[in-house]
Amino acid sequence: MYKLEDYKEVQSFIETYISSGLAKEMILKLDANFITPILKRGENYQDVWNSLVEEYFALHATIDIIKLGRNRSEINIPTNRGSSWKNYERKLEKQGWNQISIETLKKSTVEILSYLSNSRESNGISKGLVLGNVQSGKTANMSGVISMAADLGYNFFIVLSGTIENLRNQTANRLYNDVRETSNLTWRLVDRPSLRSNLPDQKISKFLLNENDKDRYLTVCLKNKSRLENLIRWLYSDENKTRQLKVLVIDDEADQASVNTNKIEEQDPTTINKLIKELVNKGNVKAMNYIAYTATPYANILNETANDSLYPKDFIVVLPKSTDYIGPEEMFGTSEPEQVQKVDIVREISDYDVQVIRGLGKGEAIQIPKSLEEAIDWFIISTGAMRHLGYRKPISMLIHTSFKVNDHESIAKIVTSYVKKIRNNPSEFFSKLEILYMNEKIDFSRQRFLDNMENYSSPDAVPAYPNWVDIREQIERIFRLDDNEYLSHVQLTDNGEPKYHEGFHIAIDNSKMTSADEMIRLVYPSSVNATKLAPAFIVIGGNTLSRGLTIEGLVSTFFLRNTNQADTLMQMGRWFGYRKGYEVFPRVWMEYDAYERFQFLSQLDYELRANLAEYSERNLTPIEVAPKIKNSPDYQLVKITSVNKMQSAISAEFNFSGFNSQTIYFKDDTEQLVHNFRLTKKFLNSLGAPQKSALSDSKLVWKEVDSVQVEKFLQEYQVISEDIRMATINNLIEWLKENNHTINDWNIVLSSKGRIEFADVGSDWNIHGYNPKGVTRTKLVSNSKGEIVSIGVLRQPDDLIADIEDLNYEDKKAVKMEEIRSLRDSKGFGKTPLLVIYRIDKDSEPANKSSNRREKLNFSHDIIGINILIPSFIDVSTKNITTQLMPLIKSIDD
Repeated sequence: MYKLEDYKEVQSFIETYISSGLAKEMILKLDANFITPILKRGENYQDVWNSLVEEYFALHATIDIIKLGRNRSEINIPTNRGSSWKNYERKLEKQGWNQISIETLKKSTVEILSYLSNSRESNGISKGLVLGNVQSGKTANMSGVISMAADLGYNFFIVLSGTIENLRNQTANRLYNDVRETSNLTWRLVDRPSLRSNLPDQKISKFLLNENDKDRYLTVCLKNKSRLENLIRWLYSDENKTRQLKVLVIDDEADQASVNTNKIEEQDPTTINKLIKELVNKGNVKAMNYIAYTATPYANILNETANDSLYPKDFIVVLPKSTDYIGPEEMFGTSEPEQVQKVDIVREISDYDVQVIRGLGKGEAIQIPKSLEEAIDWFIISTGAMRHLGYRKPISMLIHTSFKVNDHESIAKIVTSYVKKIRNNPSEFFSKLEILYMNEKIDFSRQRFLDNMENYSSPDAVPAYPNWVDIREQIERIFRLDDNEYLSHVQLTDNGEPKYHEGFHIAIDNSKMTSADEMIRLVYPSSVNATKLAPAFIVIGGNTLSRGLTIEGLVSTFFLRNTNQADTLMQMGRWFGYRKGYEVFPRVWMEYDAYERFQFLSQLDYELRANLAEYSERNLTPIEVAPKIKNSPDYQLVKITSVNKMQSAISAEFNFSGFNSQTIYFKDDTEQLVHNFRLTKKFLNSLGAPQKSALSDSKLVWKEVDSVQVEKFLQEYQVISEDIRMATINNLIEWLKENNHTINDWNIVLSSKGRIEFADVGSDWNIHGYNPKGVTRTKLVSNSKGEIVSIGVLRQPDDLIADIEDLNYEDKKAVKMEEIRSLRDSKGFGKTPLLVIYRIDKDSEPANKSSNRREKLNFSHDIIGINILIPSFIDVSTKNITTQLMPLIKSIDD
């Protein structure tokens, strides 16, 4: 009946009481007569109060922040209307943020601030990591942290922002505009501070930094040697002022440039890393805090953990993902839990087209590849459709094929030629466009978006596809423009100001070309009122576009880029993020290999967050979990970051504690299939008699099997090299031998389909007199290519508890993967490794015959699949095993 968003002042009262230490029960007992003046006529103050208190606590109960760390302090959330935080909160409301989004941001902000040090002398330097998502609004959280920290007395804020000047400017303006509107505090933006500057606002000796002063200072610094040196010299130039500084350093995109990439034994950190450490560790400041923000924390987590390093020793906070966010999981799915892509917008670039594009850079190709042609066509369609719908902000296409400037200019020539040519034969072009449009409407409908994004906050605002006639009319209008307005770079006025038209603007963002009367690089209008219609941009680029730069209204992406690095690859995903007002239009063209990499990284990202959630529940600190994360096979086997960023991982030290992996990739290689089949039959029959599982009569269980027997089986079991995770079995065996004092006996489960019957005479699958039927697993089309077949998921969650006898009704009820370890722990199986074996029926067919997601397996012989579950020895010391990294890694570009 009553909603918090309609009673902002009441919410402030609730927060004040919470800050004073009152529990919910006490707040509900308060006489709420004091809110009467702000109520509508006829409203009962106690009814309103109780209702809103209940809503407030219910809302916050749904916001779960994953965090690692200890030594937290209580934070009193600012409630004064003139506070920096309250002003920022109102700004978010004006921007259309809903209540749950604002409360989530507030809660994560409070969690982060609770780990900060307000006295270097008493608490030392606090170092932490905030893990966000690519293109998910980390800057909004930074602004929240800065504004609330300012209210709490921190007086100097340093934001380290990438390596590109125009991105630094973009960040500085955004942050300053976010925090400056406040009546209690006075904000000063200190731009490029240096002792050589004569500007009055750069004289740190004049800064007001006493405890009761209301001035707050913000500087955004490039991760550049000279800029950082200037900042350090300037910041610590006045000892009296230094002792008054309460500093918060925020390292934006902290995996870029900040990480020490020298070999750890060399002890000499790279220049930027050394300077940032000097900035954080040097001065005798009153308080110093360092927060690394990133969506790709692989480098930060794998890097050195020495006391003076930038490793997040004190805390890690994971920002919750909004229900409106479209990220790797939504676009590429996960194999476990098996989740298909919710937003099916990726289109394939053929191998032939890949070669044509590669030839462009060598001057070999003269014809535009079909997939690039299609991507441009879709951009033109989307421009027409969105203009018809009244969309006013910029609409963009991104072409990202190389980091080489010469390649960008070659691409620009062929794109320009095509866009000009299509006007010559409009009727043929429109016929082609209409077919593409109708197909895309079917392949990714508005209803499909809404069905898959079931918790989307504003479903009614998701646009419907317009009629083709209306789109054609808009495109014809563009075709009627004269040549200068149909396609050009952004023109400049006599005053050097950008001037936009209704046609297509082409921008080469890494261009070495310059011109006095046009802007070659990307520059968007500063206001939606700059043009009558939404301006359209074709953006071609490399490094600048791969990180940080916002591509507005991105509807068509053509992506072809080689990299083995997870952080680099994920940051190239400019198509991730929020697509409010044009949700049905974005499309991405990429080669299959890139698609496969993103699928792997989507799973890796999901599991990293799941692991952090588990560590959070165990109340562990980042220092305690560092070795487990750094040396886990997921991070060691694949070159997820540049080898030097791994630091301690250079020697490829493997630790399989917590390993839980399954075979999901297979080849129809009869010899290998028969080998595994006979090996498994011999192995199981060499064990003692099995018992039926208490969980299900479709599973056989062996307990306390000697580790030597299991190791021998695993050593002879054959895995295809394309199954990257399970290809580490030899390393696992070596690790098991090194840790035989910790891991002695295994439990083994044979999972089958249906009730297990006795074997007939002459059966080829006689296991201690039983004939367990093969399970059904089918081909997952999207993850399979050529002779490599993916089944997506092999195991079922209940297979991983089938060896436990003491299971009650609640335990058996639809157990989830994330609950497996805690359930095994609670039943006394937390330290018992488990091997689950499956015989997969070679003729497995999908249950839904009409589905195009899965196909019949159609192998020549039944398949043996396995799942290996190793206990998570967080509280037990286990030895790492060292091996050569490079021979084990299959380059993703091979």
